Parts: sequence; structure tokens; C-alpha cells
Amino acid sequence: MKTRIWLNLDPQKVDVSYLYQKFDEMGCSFEAEAIPGNDPKLLVEKAKNVDVVLATMEPWNEETLGAVKGQVRFIQKYGTGVDSVDLRAAGKNGIPVANIPGENAPAVAEVAMLHILNLGRRFSHCVQGCREGVWPSTITGNELDGKTVGLAGYGRIARNLARMMSGFSVDIIAYDPFVKEAAPGQKVRFVESLEELFEQSDIVSLHMPYGPSTAGIINKSLFDRMKDGAYFVNTCRGGVVNEPDLVEALKNGKLAGAGLDVLTAEPPKTDEPLLHMENVYVTSHMGAASLESEHRSQVFMADNVAAFLAGKLPDSVRNKEFLK
Repeated sequence: MKTRIWLNLDPQKVDVSYLYQKFDEMGCSFEAEAIPGNDPKLLVEKAKNVDVVLATMEPWNEETLGAVKGQVRFIQKYGTGVDSVDLRAAGKNGIPVANIPGENAPAVAEVAMLHILNLGRRFSHCVQGCREGVWPSTITGNELDGKTVGLAGYGRIARNLARMMSGFSVDIIAYDPFVKEAAPGQKVRFVESLEELFEQSDIVSLHMPYGPSTAGIINKSLFDRMKDGAYFVNTCRGGVVNEPDLVEALKNGKLAGAGLDVLTAEPPKTDEPLLHMENVYVTSHMGAASLESEHRSQVFMADNVAAFLAGKLPDSVRNKEFLK
């Protein structure tokens, strides 16, 4: 019987022809179909009929994992973050969970760079104004040159962003509890704490994982330390930010603006305050959505599935310590 593989994604939105081809070559059956609203009941119903799940942001928790125990043998995340999966519960149910480390890093870094430039120059405001017949729609903004950019986290995405900023006259500082040295060729100065990073930066860009130790870690105490009129960018996960504290910092002028590719609730409710503030620019978690990133990710996913079906545990499995 063929190994059955399912990707929780709309094939009309992402070209998955590579995956169809590779899994066909491997003798597997493959289907890409998105579960509406990532509904847990529909998720279990679908996953009970497959051996391998290529997961996006659906909730893999004790309940859903327990319901597919003995059927689903491997979960491969379509992305870097594994915060939508209870790794311990997956291990308890004998299901390895792998991610895609670094394949989308350049694409996400570009979106962080876009937000940084847009915050300073209000480029999107001008574009919208011109479309609406307002001329000029210019807002006098800030150049990036001469600024201190703080990277909260110094993983693959942050390193790519530092590379992209190398053509600007900026001082790049970073804080990462696990990294203390800059990548080869990068001029990055490390500070000892998040508090130092927020105090010294004109622009802070977040690049940290989301989990119990980082949930809501970016809050009022850090915003209060920032320079008046500083900018804030988040392209990692919305849950690392205390959003009411961010809204307050934007309202009281402590922050001049924020560029956010992620929010705590996705999709957000229509009355989400951050969607209606003139100094906030929200994009819909588009960071990894480049054709190049999608292709690299799909190559990685197919290789990981092939390795697993050959009896190997891929290097990017993130719950090895919990597997029985």
C-alpha cells in the first residue's frame, strides 16, 4: 500500500507541483488540501487517513495527536517555527516532528528589511495616497543611515538581515542568549541583555522563537527603555509580544511606529487595535512567501520524508528527546 502524504495548504495559493512530482517518484500518494480555519475536528478526520502530514499552522496538541496515534507516523512542518506542535505530546505518541531550518531565512529577512525602510520613509502611505488621488502624499521621514539597529535574536533570519543592512551606515547590535559571536564578515556588536538592546536601539527587530520562556517577553518594561520615537519590527511570532503594551507605547508616542508581519491572533479580529493605527503597518505573515523560499522548503521537505521512509531520523527532527 502506498504511503499517503497530506499537506495542509491550498494548492491554488502555493505551487506544490514539485512535491507532487517527487512523491510520485517515491511511490507515494500526495494531496494538498487546506483545512478551513485549521478546525481540530476536520484536522483529525483528514489526518486519520494519512501516514505523513506536512503541517502549516494547525494545532497539533495532546488531543489531536492522541486521535491520530498509530496512523500518522511523521509530521514535517512547512516552516521553521514548531510552536503549533506540542513536541512532548508528539514524542509520547511516537511521532517525530521536523522543521525546515533556514530555508526561508532570506525571504523573512527581506520582509523585515522592507518594514524597517517603510517605517522610516512611510513608502506604503505614499503609494496609497497616490492611488487615492492625493498629491503629494509625502511624509518627511527618517533615513536608515546613522541609526542603531538592534536584533533581538541572532539566528539565520537575523544574520541574513544583518547582511542586507551591510550597505547602510548603521550600527548593528544583537542579543541572543545562545550566540555571542558575529557571523564571518559581519560587524555586529553583542550586548548582555534585552534591556541593553532596547535602550541603545533606534530600531528593534525581533528574531526569537516562540515558546513558554518567550511568551509575552517583549512588554512595557522593555518599551519604556526605548528611545523616544524609536521603531519596532516583528517578523518572528506575535506571541512573544505583549500586544496591549505595544499599543500603549505607540499611542503615547514612545514608539514612532511598528512594522508587524505577525500578530498573536492570526487572522486577527476586525477590531484589532493594531490594524487601525496610522503608525502601524501590518502584513499578513508573508515573510516566507517567496517563490525561491517555497521551492527550497519543498526540496527540504521531500528529502526529509524520503529519509524518514528509508528508516532514518532527519537531522531537523525537533522532538528527539521525547520519542519513545
